Amino acid sequence: MIRGILPALVTPYNDQGDINLAMMRRVVRFQLDAGVSGFFVNGGTGEGLLLEPDERKVALETVLDEVSGQAAVIAHVGAVATHTAVDLAAHAAKVGATAVAAIPPIYFRQDLAGLKEHYRLIAQGADGLPVWLYHIPGATGVTITPDMFAELLEIEQVRGLKFTSSDFFSMRKIIELGKERDITVLSGSDELCVAALVMGSHGAIGTTYNMLPGLFVRLYNCFQQGDIETARSLQYEANRVIAALTSVYSLSALKEVMCKLGFDCGLPRRPIRPLSETEKDTLWGAMSETSIRDLVDVPINF
Repeated sequence: MIRGILPALVTPYNDQGDINLAMMRRVVRFQLDAGVSGFFVNGGTGEGLLLEPDERKVALETVLDEVSGQAAVIAHVGAVATHTAVDLAAHAAKVGATAVAAIPPIYFRQDLAGLKEHYRLIAQGADGLPVWLYHIPGATGVTITPDMFAELLEIEQVRGLKFTSSDFFSMRKIIELGKERDITVLSGSDELCVAALVMGSHGAIGTTYNMLPGLFVRLYNCFQQGDIETARSLQYEANRVIAALTSVYSLSALKEVMCKLGFDCGLPRRPIRPLSETEKDTLWGAMSETSIRDLVDVPINF
C-alpha cells in the first residue's frame, strides 16, 4: 500500500515551452528532502493531458531516475484514447514505476461496460503493475460511485484510487469495499487532507504539496501520531495559503509561487493562460496576508 503525502508533480517548462528536465529534478529533490512518500506524475497539476506521449514518457523517466527508489512513483497514464493510455501504461511498467493511474474516459463518455473495458486494457498494458482509478468528477464529469468501484474491483490489478471530492460518505464506502484487497485510497483535495484522513484515507495527493511539502508531511505525521489538534492547525494554515492561491487561476498561480521559491517552472501550456499583472498583484496581496513565509522550507521572494 502506498501511504503518506505525494505531490501531484508540477511540470516545469523552459523559455521555449519544452519540459525543463533539470528543474524537474530540482523540484523532486526539494520534495524528497521534505520527506514526501511519493509522486503523482503527469496528472492534472503536471498538465499531463497537454503533453505529447513522448514528453510524458521522458518526464516519468526523469522523475524515476531522480527518485532512485527513495519513494513511490505513480504514473498517470490517462488519455482521451484508450490506446494512448495503454501505451503509456506499458512504458511505465517497463521503466519501473510503482503503479499507474488513469482518469476515466472523457468527452467520449462510456457506460460501466465501456469504463471497465477501458481500465481492463490499461491493466493488460501495465503488465502486472498496480492500476489506480482516478475519481475527479469536477474535472472529468464522471463519478465513480461505490457500486461502480465494486464492479471495477473485478479487474485484479486495481489496487488504488485517487479520490478528489468532498463526498467522504462515498469515499468511506469505497475504502470498506477495498479492505479485503488492501486497496489504497488517497484523497486529492488539498484543503480537506485532515478531513479525509479522519474518514480513513491512507494519505493524499495534492497540488500545493509542490510548494508546501514539509507542512503536509508534518500534518500527516501528526495525524498518524494521534496529535489531531496540531494536524488540524497545520491544515488551517495551509488553507489560508490555498485560499490565496485560488484567488486567481490556481495552476498558473502555482507556477508563479514556485518561481518565487526559486524553482522557475515557466508558464503553463496553452490553453491554460498565464496570470495577468493585475492577477499577480491579487495573488501576492492575498499571499502577504498568510503565514506562507513561515510555512515553506526555502526563502520566498515576494
